[in-house]
Amino acid sequence: MSEKDYDVIIVGGGPAGLFAGIVCARNNLQTLVLEKQIYPIDKACGEGIMPSGVVHLRELGVSPFIEKHPYHYFKGIRYISDKGRTAEANFSEGSGWGIQRIKLSSAMFEAACDQSNLEIQTGVSVTVSLDKNPEVRFDNKILQPKLLIGADGLHSRIRKIAKLEGNYPKLKRWGVRKHFRIEPWSVFVEIYWGCGLEAYVTPVSDSSVNVSLLWDAKRYKPKQSGEKLFDSLLCEFPDLYERLRSVEVLDDSRAAGPLYQKTRGIVAEKTLLIGDAAGFFDPITGEGISLAAKQALYLEKHVVPVLQKNPEKLGKSLTEYSIACRNIYRPYQLMTSLVLVLRLWPKLTDRVIQILHIFPALFQKLLSVNMR
Repeated sequence: MSEKDYDVIIVGGGPAGLFAGIVCARNNLQTLVLEKQIYPIDKACGEGIMPSGVVHLRELGVSPFIEKHPYHYFKGIRYISDKGRTAEANFSEGSGWGIQRIKLSSAMFEAACDQSNLEIQTGVSVTVSLDKNPEVRFDNKILQPKLLIGADGLHSRIRKIAKLEGNYPKLKRWGVRKHFRIEPWSVFVEIYWGCGLEAYVTPVSDSSVNVSLLWDAKRYKPKQSGEKLFDSLLCEFPDLYERLRSVEVLDDSRAAGPLYQKTRGIVAEKTLLIGDAAGFFDPITGEGISLAAKQALYLEKHVVPVLQKNPEKLGKSLTEYSIACRNIYRPYQLMTSLVLVLRLWPKLTDRVIQILHIFPALFQKLLSVNMR
């Protein structure tokens, strides 16, 4: 291809960027993904894909590639209070999937490489300008696509360049994770509740689990930092700590944050955002991959047909994409806000878990509402 033959350029090659690349490429748009890292790409996250996300992965055609890698089903969510009360509910929509992020990255890369109209370049440093038309520069090349997609994560440079960043949020939450070699002891994703601190255990293979710890920087002050951070946080959950303290650790800890990223919007002239770049509230309800996959399907529905036939009418289609994404983000933000209330008062958390234990159908309904 010549330097100006790309219909779409995507900055960022994580799941969201590859989802976007796949839907563009399978509709015969010449698409380029630019990623600064080398595959497979790891990231600090909970690694659980909710049932709604599993459905979207099948719609995107990537589930057969994921199924080649180690992963593990989970059938619902279990809450555990600091007093040991428990509540659990199965998903009514089917099972979720737990898969290590690095395995998901490998699978997504394989799926993307299967698209003949999709080119991926890694290890590149990109400069972007957005005047009347997007201009992408790297390796002494200057490219001007019909559409630029920012899929460059929580701290998106494309979002900043497009002047789509929102006000700096007051909520400052951070996360850290490790993997342990142990057979999963539960078919649920387990959430242990503390005061301003939670632990999440997700089965990610037949012989390993992901343990992620999230905390509110204003309400909880970690006693240690660096490599000692994870263990100091895990000690706040004695039962979980005892279960894991003699278990082989499979990797170093990885941290991420601040997690809440606000946006003023997700589209600008000939530019759109997808995935975490489009704004992210909190991972407490596990909807990150599901939201990114659904956004990619909206990209395919609203924007791709216009790029194929009438690129001069792109503005209207970008507005339609923005509205559609807003409609899926609002319920997620509402449910996430309600769940985050539990982090504030342990006594309330204990009482809510007691109620959900008595009424598991209510718990199941709330899980369904979260997945819309």
